[in-house]
This record gives sequence, structure tokens and C-alpha cells, in this order.
Amino acid sequence: MNTDGIRWLVDKAPTWYGYCIHLARGLEAVHLVNRITRGPAPVLIGEYTAEGIETYINSQEREMAAVRYGTHGDLAFTVAHGYWPGELGPGYSNHLSRNSGEEVFELYYETQNPKVPPPQFTFYRDGEYACGFDMYMYTWSHEVTGPDADLIHADIEAAGIHNEDRRETAHLKSLTIIEKRFTLTLPMNQILHGSLPAALVHGHHVNLNSSTGSGG
Repeated sequence: MNTDGIRWLVDKAPTWYGYCIHLARGLEAVHLVNRITRGPAPVLIGEYTAEGIETYINSQEREMAAVRYGTHGDLAFTVAHGYWPGELGPGYSNHLSRNSGEEVFELYYETQNPKVPPPQFTFYRDGEYACGFDMYMYTWSHEVTGPDADLIHADIEAAGIHNEDRRETAHLKSLTIIEKRFTLTLPMNQILHGSLPAALVHGHHVNLNSSTGSGG
């Protein structure tokens, strides 16, 4: 299996807006798609490249968000496209992990937001919020929150992320910690240049349960 890790997101975000990515263990990819959808059920629309799905969304009359999704090793993953900022996270994902044995990781960064928020990491396990932190802490929160903050707190302290004033450096150090601690990886070339199954998840105003995978 290709082991690209997740550090490449610092230099190669999959969309102009940044990235909204979910990874999961113990959950099939199509079920992960259902979990992150806040409104009508997702509608599967076939396979698209990153450029292709953005072109499709921009051709529609209303603002929509979609995800492309797949499986990489033991991880299911989704990558958001279109008008996802403020719609697919953060803070809307308390029930991403619902059952024992499920682990869900959220990586979220709005690079074009005028408020310049930091990249964020959140981890859910066994149906509960486990831990999370801002991946740039210098002028933002220095807290690692959640009942399982000890999973990563010592590594963050050791890397000096609290006092790192260079955003990209703090971002890279943070992703490195997350990648190693939780053994996370994403298929870079497949996400940036290849085709993946896609689903509309926001703004489509259609409830077609028969178009989605069952359960989740």
C-alpha cells in the first residue's frame, strides 16, 4: 500500500478553499458519507476527478457541496469539494462515531476564510468525542481538549507547537504528530489527480435514500 501519510496537505490542499477530510476505521466509506451529511440523504453521482467534481458543482444553479470517497488500507476517507466551508464541519460532527470500535478523524482548514482560523483536528472514538486541537496555537487556543487529550498532549508540548509563530511550520508539525500517533495516510495522487466515487451532500435538496449505501 502507498504510504503518503497526511503531511502533504500542508502544500497540496485538494481544493481552493483548503480541506475538509474525514478518515475512519471500523466504518465503510459509503457509510462515512452518510455520517457527515447534515441535511437530505447524500446522492451518489458516479466517479469524478477533483477538477471534474468542481466543474460539475460550478455548473449547477445552487451552491452545493460534494465529497469524493474511498478506502486506503484500513481507512475509509472522504474529501469535500464545492461549497463545504461552514457546512461539513467543524463542530457538526458529534455523532460521526456512533458505535464501539469506530474511530473517526476530522481534518479541517478554511484557507480562504478572512478570519484566518487555524487548521483543526478532531478525533472521535466509540461514539464519543476523544480529543482535538488547533494546529496553529500561537495566537489561538493552546488547549488540547477532550477526555483523551493525553493521547497527543505530550507530543504537542515536545514539538513546541504552542510557541511556534509560523503557521505552516505549526501545521506541518501537527500533522506529523497526528499521522504518526494514529497511523493516518491518504492516497495523494488518487485524491489530487485520480477518479473517486462522489456524492452530493449539501445543497442538493433531494432525499433519495435508495441512491445511497444502506446503514451507516
